[in-house]
Amino acid sequence: MTFSILTFDPKYKTFSGASVTGNICVGAWVLKADSRVGISASQGSEPSTIWGEDVLELINTGITAKKAVDIISDQDPKRNFRQLSAIDNSGNPGIFNGNLNELIIDYHVEKNIVISGNTLKNKNVIPAMLAGFKNEEGNTSRKLIKALEKGHEAGGDTRGINSAAILVVGNSRTPLDLRVDDSKNPIKELNNLYNKTCDQHYSQWMKRLPTRSNL
Repeated sequence: MTFSILTFDPKYKTFSGASVTGNICVGAWVLKADSRVGISASQGSEPSTIWGEDVLELINTGITAKKAVDIISDQDPKRNFRQLSAIDNSGNPGIFNGNLNELIIDYHVEKNIVISGNTLKNKNVIPAMLAGFKNEEGNTSRKLIKALEKGHEAGGDTRGINSAAILVVGNSRTPLDLRVDDSKNPIKELNNLYNKTCDQHYSQWMKRLPTRSNL
């Protein structure tokens, strides 16, 4: 029902994620993050509402994202209807893909990046997202939005798309959490929202807010 991308920037120690789906409220359902620990995306034909938080709690105990994802998914009797990805604070990725999710299920995993999707129209979606992210010359948020755009253009969700979200956290920055919950063009609206955060007055105000590394 969804395709998502998670990334970690080792230079700035920033976790970022973006997701889009043919259903509503993708930001509330899929993306979870803690600037001290990691980021996760919990999705699927019957997504778990608790996997995303639980995998971050496990990573916080000192284990890798891969091990945490394995533990969380192994404990759930309906795991084959679910999909979970995560990145820890060393950039290590982890992913689980339940084989009973609808239609095409696909993913890409490398250091600092995890891309995953289900109910996809074809196998071109995930590679298009990766290329969109890596070829975009803007900042990480721009790269994430471009990844969503390219994934949708390549086929995306078989039902079309209805909601989109972006989440960026880091100890040295204020969080960015933008959501479009019911739209005929959610990626465009998400990009419009992001552009508003780049307004000079808004961005200067954000810089006056506390962060974990600068209270």
